[in-house]
Amino acid sequence: MEIELRLPEEVKVFEANENDILINVIRNVGVHIDAPCNGSGTCGKCKVKLIEGKVGTIANGHRLTDEQSQQGFILACQSIVTSPIIVEVPKESILEVTHIRVEKRTHKDLEKYYNLREEFSREHDSMKNLSILNVQLDEPNLDDNISDVTRIKKFVAKELNNDHVQIGVFLLKKIPHVLRESAFNVSIIYTEEKGIIRIIDIRPQGDTQIYGVAVDIGTTSVSACLVDLNDDTILGEVSCANAQSKYGADVINRIVYSTKKNGLKNLKEAIVEESINPLINELCNNHKVKKEDILIFAASANTTMAHLLLGIHSDDLRKEPYIPAFTSTEDVDIRVDDIGLSLNKDALILISPSVASYVGGDISAGVIAAGMRESDENSILIDLGTNGEIVFGNRDFLMTCACSAGPAFEGGEISCGMRAANGAIEAVHIDPNTFVAELDIIGSCAPYGLCGSGIIDLISELKRVELIDPRGRFIKDKNTDRIHFDEYGIGRYIVARKKDYDLSGDIYITEVDIDNFIRAKAAVYSATYVLLSSLGLDFDMVSEIKVAGGIGSHINIDSAINIGLFPDIDKDKYAFIGNSSLTGSYMSLINKKAKEYIDDTANNMTYIELSVYPGYMDEFISASFIPHTDLVRFPTHNK
Repeated sequence: MEIELRLPEEVKVFEANENDILINVIRNVGVHIDAPCNGSGTCGKCKVKLIEGKVGTIANGHRLTDEQSQQGFILACQSIVTSPIIVEVPKESILEVTHIRVEKRTHKDLEKYYNLREEFSREHDSMKNLSILNVQLDEPNLDDNISDVTRIKKFVAKELNNDHVQIGVFLLKKIPHVLRESAFNVSIIYTEEKGIIRIIDIRPQGDTQIYGVAVDIGTTSVSACLVDLNDDTILGEVSCANAQSKYGADVINRIVYSTKKNGLKNLKEAIVEESINPLINELCNNHKVKKEDILIFAASANTTMAHLLLGIHSDDLRKEPYIPAFTSTEDVDIRVDDIGLSLNKDALILISPSVASYVGGDISAGVIAAGMRESDENSILIDLGTNGEIVFGNRDFLMTCACSAGPAFEGGEISCGMRAANGAIEAVHIDPNTFVAELDIIGSCAPYGLCGSGIIDLISELKRVELIDPRGRFIKDKNTDRIHFDEYGIGRYIVARKKDYDLSGDIYITEVDIDNFIRAKAAVYSATYVLLSSLGLDFDMVSEIKVAGGIGSHINIDSAINIGLFPDIDKDKYAFIGNSSLTGSYMSLINKKAKEYIDDTANNMTYIELSVYPGYMDEFISASFIPHTDLVRFPTHNK
């Protein structure tokens, strides 16, 4: 039966089968509809407008307001095709997975990379991943008629005193041309690992253009930087949404999707073809770099993302006893074509090792950026993202755990939530008399939604002006037109009115949204508390808390403490370190010793599985209030 799909910039007309679920129909024609819950009907993000025709319903669209239902909106994931229909997909329901942000980095922004590079080299020495041999090979003749490859391998074996030399097929295709065009005067670029020399590239002497790409593969976002390997300078940094988000906002939803027909294939293609390769192309285009000159790819990711990057079965990660297929790729020979990357086919692939099922290489890499192993003092690393990962320790020990924070910190599963991009409300102040919100908006434009830091501020302010109680419920006797209750008694607060900003609809937060966020912050706080209490310690014995993740640098510490996300300790002990995963990837890219350091970090971290840890659920429940049931822990709350 015929489906007409009206998009903001085009109209698609196609055929669908009876009883198809509408969200799958829309996805199948290449439209990235937003569905953080991956079709379970709980997030309410996949709103579409039924213009003509009728659909069957799987469940009641209880997350839609009366106004939305009256206007003809339905949830695509809860609607079944039963007849020809015309459907309009509003802009806010489309997931922008192809938009690439070019990060504008000043010299000061890049100093953290370069300072860490210098500090690490002083402490641990420095060694390049790639080495270069400049050589004038003997030209062949009738008396010296060995093959090109044999000639190269004989020279390298003699020069490096190692007979174990490997050359790949991609490079083999290039060798005859390079040797003769350069009169056998060439540079041999190679890496040596475990007694094996692998030649990465051969080029005419004088061609010194060699580059690397470092990547952080987050559940929600992907970031990459291009590095000149001659002097280790960062030429540019870009980021985009993780295109896998269209199959679910968190790792559990994606793992479930991976078990469906073509699910694993779709997820791998999404991260490689729609996220990483476009970022590489953007970097190359911006800096006039040939992809064939990118000779190292270094990535850090959580355990699930690492599995999906390689197309590896990951379903066992979510089932007790939570066993990954791999944690380290040290003994796995990964080539560019195994992943499908858009760079030199013989490039060296480095993937930071994971610790356990829910503590990944992003944390192993993050520890080097946090400097935890260089200090005698106790410190905490909190990586705020879809997976909340925490590390505690010093130079003598490291302990780690992970909690299921969900996508709320990135704006996921929040009615008007969004990533930190132009139009995102990043800070909020509520007037205690009028209850009107004053907004700070990224890009100084009209508001489009709430990002993580804005949600933290908003909930803190709602509690401060006593519009919500400790459970996050709106207080009904307040005299304000900013709060409305639906027919189910669920309240919502209007953050920005559509008439004030010429919007298509109000920007608001509901009690369901607040409850989702409370559970996310409770997961992080309780995990951090349990990690310390397992050693008989408390927060007073911590000298510094380092906050990583894209949301980190925008967080108002007072607000985070007021809602019970962070412990109530001296605010001077908090430090934001940005994208520690990308920083760690950069370090492993430029320094072989740093890669070994990250491997050693993963091997020597003690992991606590919170799901079976005694008392964790009690702590989680106690933390599922604003700020906590034990107010003694939060003496400065709302002061």
